[in-house]
Amino acid sequence: MIRLTTIASAAAFLLASGASAQQTVADYQQRQADLVALSVIFGELHHIRRSCEPRYEADIWRERMKELVELEEPQPTARNEMVAAFNKAYRRAQNRFSFCDRQARDYAAARANTGERIVERLAEPLRETMMEEDGPFVWTGTANGADLPD
Repeated sequence: MIRLTTIASAAAFLLASGASAQQTVADYQQRQADLVALSVIFGELHHIRRSCEPRYEADIWRERMKELVELEEPQPTARNEMVAAFNKAYRRAQNRFSFCDRQARDYAAARANTGERIVERLAEPLRETMMEEDGPFVWTGTANGADLPD
C-alpha cells in the first residue's frame, strides 16, 4: 500500500510539474509575442513621430527600442525578430503615412494606447513579485515622501 501511495504521489508531482512547465513555456511564448508586438508599435511610432514632431521626438522611439533590447537581453533569435519587426513596421508606416496629418496622429495615438496595454501585461509578473509580503519595498510616489522606509 505504501508503494502505491508513493507512486501516486510521484505521478501527481510529475503531472503538476508538467503543467507548470507547460505554463512556463506558454508564459515565455506570450512574453516574446508581446515584445515583438511592442517592437512593431515602436517602429510605427518612430516614423510617425519623426514626421509629426521632428524637433521633440526625432529618435525617441528608436532609442526606446534600443533600451528595450538592452533591458530584455533576449536570445539572438528573439532579438533579431524584435529588430526585424521594428524595421518592417517603420517601412510600412513610411509607405502608409508619407506626411504628418490627422490620420497619422490618430493612428499613432491608438497604437500608443495598445502599447500601454502590452507594457502593463509585460510588467504584471514584476508587479506581482514586488507586492508579495516579503518582497522588496516599492515606493509608489507620494507627494511628500512620508511613506519612505527609514
